[in-house]
Amino acid sequence: MTSMRWLSTTRVAVLAILFLFCCSDPAEDEITPPKNEQEEKKKEETSQVDADAALKTFSFTSAKQMTGAVPAVVNSSLLKTNSRDTVYVLPEIKNLIRISHPESRPVKGIYLAVTGSTFYYDIPIDQEEESDTVSVILFEIEPENIEVPYDIPVDITAYDDNGQPIDILERIITVEKPNNNVCDILDDGDTATNDWSRTWQWRWTTLLDQNDQPVRIHAPGMMYYSAQTHSGCCENTVCPAYIVDPNTKIGKWVYDSEFTVDTYYGIVYEEFKFYKNGTFARTTIERQSALDADGTDWCHGVPALKDYIDHVDYFGTHDYSPGDTQIRYATLRSVCADPLGLCGYGSRGGQVTSSCHAMIITAGVEGQKEVRMYTRNYGNAVIVEEDGVTKTIWKD
Repeated sequence: MTSMRWLSTTRVAVLAILFLFCCSDPAEDEITPPKNEQEEKKKEETSQVDADAALKTFSFTSAKQMTGAVPAVVNSSLLKTNSRDTVYVLPEIKNLIRISHPESRPVKGIYLAVTGSTFYYDIPIDQEEESDTVSVILFEIEPENIEVPYDIPVDITAYDDNGQPIDILERIITVEKPNNNVCDILDDGDTATNDWSRTWQWRWTTLLDQNDQPVRIHAPGMMYYSAQTHSGCCENTVCPAYIVDPNTKIGKWVYDSEFTVDTYYGIVYEEFKFYKNGTFARTTIERQSALDADGTDWCHGVPALKDYIDHVDYFGTHDYSPGDTQIRYATLRSVCADPLGLCGYGSRGGQVTSSCHAMIITAGVEGQKEVRMYTRNYGNAVIVEEDGVTKTIWKD
């Protein structure tokens, strides 16, 4: 009896399958893919969700969200950014993307996408540096529900005045957790060790208005030009001549040559090292030009410029301890080529926020804030494998 019941049930099942097969439309049938295909599809969908979520954490001064893929362009090595591979970012603090380009290929904006995302941003350039060869984009990361730290692989596609893509750059945006008690800004030793293998290297400075919007940006190699008017004398002439105004009886020296020339100034490099014994060492490299009076052709108004590069070393003390949110420091001694030591520019402490790779020092008051960004240059790192994932662990 049991066998009959099993046979009867089996026949009904077979007939039901045949009925469905005969009466259904094969073109509309949903065929279950093999398990490995299901896993790949799920992985792809998850990747898109994660990529879109990461991209939504970005904010810009101005941007349009575009659906789909970025217009195609090949890597041409025409453009360069301020970072080779990784851009270190602290949450809710403005950062820069600086794109270096030939003067003949101006950049109007960029398309920014996260690898695997279903949309991208169209972002106009915020600022063109005075050299006309470096374009600047401001951005900020607001992680919201994404756990920090995390890496964002981004594709940066620059385009010209006609919207034509010029080049594509691939970078990693690493968002780190600030003040994580894992790394602090201090280093072992003192200034006598002269060990610069791990230093804080300056990346940019922004001056903010009362709305926390940048009004001026400084970055390594960014040159600032100013027009200066010079007066002089031609050879074999009575110059300068002292002329007295008959009405006012006031005299002044009058020159027979006058012209305007553009001079420039820029900070090429700056690095800090704060030691655990309460001392610090700082070095800067500045570049500037000045009028060469001896080489100038005064009679024809043809100026000659001299280019100066000043390398200055500073030494002093600081009051920072691990976990502090403020830092103060004072320069006690500086060394430069000038015999009187009259070279170099000032630097002030303030509120400090840091991670293992990034440090932000904010000084000033509302409407006159100065924000300086540094990244740490490590001489050594340890590569470990955790749960099948290779990670780079920097020494603290």
